[in-house]
Amino acid sequence: MIRDGISTRHVGQRGDQAADAIGRDRWGRVYVAQCKHTTVGGRVGSSVMYQIKGTAGPVHGAAFGVLVTNGQVTRDARAWGDLNAVYWLDRERLRLWAEDGLSLQEVLHLQPGRRRVLG
Repeated sequence: MIRDGISTRHVGQRGDQAADAIGRDRWGRVYVAQCKHTTVGGRVGSSVMYQIKGTAGPVHGAAFGVLVTNGQVTRDARAWGDLNAVYWLDRERLRLWAEDGLSLQEVLHLQPGRRRVLG
């Protein structure tokens, strides 16, 4: 996130309210990232999306809640996230961001200057 011009701090720990990192971009938009490490072939389900949606805006004042995983995101979780404005980076999208150098905004297809609070 820092590479992409998002001032970021690590907050993840027990009781982090679905936030491992919180950042603010140059437009003042707040990002909350919840990271989930999985075993090979692991999948992250909808319950994580619900947690992010429930805390990103109301607790952290975020415009964007993002699930980041080295595994896969289940079809139901992807669909729910797409409908409820919870973004996700699965293994493939994470590779685009981390290895191929696309910005977080590019990978998530976010418009610069767009501001809204999740709620």
